Amino acid sequence: MSYRTDLTERLIEIPFLLAHRSHSRQELAGIYQVDVKTISKDIAALTRNLPIEAKRKGREVYYGFPNDYKFNIPSFSPQELGVLLLAQESIAGIGITAKGSLYARHTDTLLEKIRHALPSSVTERMNALSSVYGSASIPAKDFAKHTETIDRLAYCAIQNKRIEIRYHGLNSNEEKTRILEPYAVYFDPDGATLKLVAFDPKYQKPRVFSVDHIRNIKELDEKFTRSKDFELKQYLNENCFNGIHGEPITVRLKATGITARIFSERKYHPSQKIVERKQRRGHAPETITIEMCVASGRGLVRFILSHLPHIEIISPKELREEVRQILLQSLENI
Repeated sequence: MSYRTDLTERLIEIPFLLAHRSHSRQELAGIYQVDVKTISKDIAALTRNLPIEAKRKGREVYYGFPNDYKFNIPSFSPQELGVLLLAQESIAGIGITAKGSLYARHTDTLLEKIRHALPSSVTERMNALSSVYGSASIPAKDFAKHTETIDRLAYCAIQNKRIEIRYHGLNSNEEKTRILEPYAVYFDPDGATLKLVAFDPKYQKPRVFSVDHIRNIKELDEKFTRSKDFELKQYLNENCFNGIHGEPITVRLKATGITARIFSERKYHPSQKIVERKQRRGHAPETITIEMCVASGRGLVRFILSHLPHIEIISPKELREEVRQILLQSLENI
């Protein structure tokens, strides 16, 4: 296990240990098999967000929470634990908790503890439900060899530390050095991959990078101030569509026949709304026109192409022409 992975575990576990009772610096060093200076650094990092107190008793330093500080670990009903078990098993093959990922070991121990905590009657029911409920498999990449990268990115994002990376871009097929301010690491189900959202000072805006294309990371001795306006979910809604990032544009799409029925049942984006809907009359098929503000680029084009020939681009005209040129070029390759 890497040093950074050990660090991530300590930063997660130490607050729970201190919530139970105060621990001396020497005691924590013994639990995690590190020196006392390392524990002091961990506590310094944690106190940025938690009211951990340091009290000296003789030659030893003890860490703990104030007596009036509430650090409640919620209790769960057997039914709630069962739902948690089902939810995790349904996504066990993808994302940050997948086999070989950073938190895979913790996922296994979590599920094992849940199974032992459940009454036999509930366990039997959960086992039966797990054979009934499920999710389609996603062709995710194997991120086991990128565990160190993922952990270092998460650490630098928490500590607000700038990084220098060597990144291989698919478009250019070249490696370039970039200075970034890491904001978040997230799993993209559309692309079945892990990605980094980082503020790029060169472009003066957040940009997205595939974790498995990062060839090298160097932590810089420079701090940055994270934008207070940045919220990951909102950023992805505005700047990511169908697995690809781009500038937001408003599009109107008209679907006919079965595609119209599909569009009426599914919401592809939070901004999606129905502009017009016509029922089938005689030989005229039913139609539906939707409008949504999504990220432009290959993700949007790929979405439109997947619904041809039962979809029409109403606006913008630039998108209509872009798809037209792609189709013409495709015909030349047939």
